[in-house]
Amino acid sequence: MHKLACPKCHQPLILDGKTYKCQNNHCYDIAKSQYINLLLNPDKSTNNPGDNKESLMCRKNYLNQGYYDVILNEVVNYIKAHRHPQMQILDLGCGEGYYTYRMQQELNDDSIIYGLDISKDGIQMASKYTKDIYWMVGNSKNIPLVDHSLDVITALFTVVKDSEIKRCLKEDGYMIHVTANNKHLIEFKELIYDEVKVKSDQFIRLPFEVSESYDFKKTIHLRNREDTLNLLKMTPHYYHIKKDRRHVLDTLGEFDVTIDIRITVYKMS
Repeated sequence: MHKLACPKCHQPLILDGKTYKCQNNHCYDIAKSQYINLLLNPDKSTNNPGDNKESLMCRKNYLNQGYYDVILNEVVNYIKAHRHPQMQILDLGCGEGYYTYRMQQELNDDSIIYGLDISKDGIQMASKYTKDIYWMVGNSKNIPLVDHSLDVITALFTVVKDSEIKRCLKEDGYMIHVTANNKHLIEFKELIYDEVKVKSDQFIRLPFEVSESYDFKKTIHLRNREDTLNLLKMTPHYYHIKKDRRHVLDTLGEFDVTIDIRITVYKMS
């Protein structure tokens, strides 16, 4: 059974026809493509928050080539090793839904899976993968799920709010957090920036007990210019290219790039 909650009062949502309602009579309609918009106006800073359509399409095209499946596999393998029946799993900041959909395929069990992103365009794209996932437009600072209802939260390259993670996870639940290390996509950084700065990761570490933490590093070969540009355009680096460096885009074709990430598993108990 799903654990959807009203973003206004966090009371459980009950399906009534094509509308979800809580006991306080807050109502949310299901869209034609079977996603639900649970993003409140106070929870968004612009009329169309999140990644833009171009970035989302680049992400979709790139991820569907399988280059980042090595990252997905690390996450899925951990869940498989610790799985139990009828898990409740949230993919936080799911974007256009590739990781969420592939996670469902790989687990292939009775888990109930949710995909949440603040981008309405992203969730509309995600809903085209499958209708068997609860796709939600919402804010990670106000997760529309019942308190202490989740077994697993995955967060791949996305911002999280620790108080919401703690509220939503069960006492024995855990979160898999994938973050970028300093050498992640270093080849792009060296092309774009005059100086590559080393940043501390202390501000993205969460105040929970660490169950497991390790670095994963691999060089991948991008087979053509389209894949290379798609990867670049789905990162913030593309939007930071100065005018006097735009010419580097013309030189891109096949490309070797480094995946350098930290995978941290946090537990609540």
